[in-house]
Amino acid sequence: MKKYILLIFACIYAIHLSAQNAGINFLHGTTWTEAVAKAKAENKLIFIDFYTQWCGPCLNMAQTVFSLPTVGYYYNQTFINLKIDAEEGEGITLAKKYGVRSYPTYAFIDPATEEIVHHSSSRQTPEQFIQTGKDATVPTKRSFYLQDQYTKGNRERAFLIDYINYHYSVYARKNVQAAFDELIKGGAKLTDPDVWEVYVNTINGMNPYLKQVSDNYADFCQRFGKKNVDAKLAKETSYGELAEIEALCNYEGKDFNLKMIRINNDIREQKYEAAATQIDAMIADTTINQQELIGRLKFIARLGYKAEELPEFWFNKCVGYLQYIAYNQTDRDDAFIHQEYAAALEMVLRKLNGKAPIPASLSTEPAYGKKVYNMRPDALKMKPKRKK
Repeated sequence: MKKYILLIFACIYAIHLSAQNAGINFLHGTTWTEAVAKAKAENKLIFIDFYTQWCGPCLNMAQTVFSLPTVGYYYNQTFINLKIDAEEGEGITLAKKYGVRSYPTYAFIDPATEEIVHHSSSRQTPEQFIQTGKDATVPTKRSFYLQDQYTKGNRERAFLIDYINYHYSVYARKNVQAAFDELIKGGAKLTDPDVWEVYVNTINGMNPYLKQVSDNYADFCQRFGKKNVDAKLAKETSYGELAEIEALCNYEGKDFNLKMIRINNDIREQKYEAAATQIDAMIADTTINQQELIGRLKFIARLGYKAEELPEFWFNKCVGYLQYIAYNQTDRDDAFIHQEYAAALEMVLRKLNGKAPIPASLSTEPAYGKKVYNMRPDALKMKPKRKK
């Protein structure tokens, strides 16, 4: 029996260790000198995540990206990994040495020279972050090489694509746009597969390129598929001027975007009843993708610190919309909307102390969507009742 219990504990401990080691294994309690020596011995670059304890994106990366097995596998195999608080101890000196001015900053150091060879930053997707690491191992894709070559006038097609992708990963939008314009001026065409990929991934907003896609809609659909072309057009016209968007070709998502822009315009002009009428109609419309609508409603219904200044009608409608979102969003792990709904309910309670009426959305059963508020995922079926 004792052996059996010990085996169970051993298995639990092994699972615990496996979970701990799933992501990036950062060295802790190691001095900079020791880290450099270890990197030299293993012939690896040093990866440093420079962070601060007050940096939101730093915490987000630590929790959602650094902890992933796919990210950990690549970084653990490739680098000596350090996580350094730029405002504490040795981190202050190192942050100054490597020119850290924003957080998070990702620095890749050659231990032989202790010089930084690649630099990146900002919140990134797991895929982007793995690519950041891969670029650090290729001299011609490193940030300093790219900037040096661009300054010297290198405008080769493959180089510009690497330059654009890097600057997009660090949110340098002006550099991305300028380099893409040069790519096109150099003879590349938007219909070229590699250029189309760069355009879809890195160029945003209403611009002449989007109009080119619209004017040649059938050709682009034939080359890259209607679904992909529609997705790009819809994404880039989520916001903008009504007249400009109306002038574009017809594509999946255009009508939805136009409705949402009209709603936002009404809210901006404090035409709350008109906005509510349109929103209510969209919630009731079974042909509209409700999850897409919910994604946009999150920002429209957010009450914020100016909630007390809102007319009672619009305040109560927003509480109702927050309830609809909290009840019906399929991602039950998204804590943000539940926090927003809870905050709205607190505001309602405070208003009740002043004899304000309970919003109808809270005193009656929801007219649309789920009738009960719980965290049960839609894909999880109810357990069948046992037959007597």
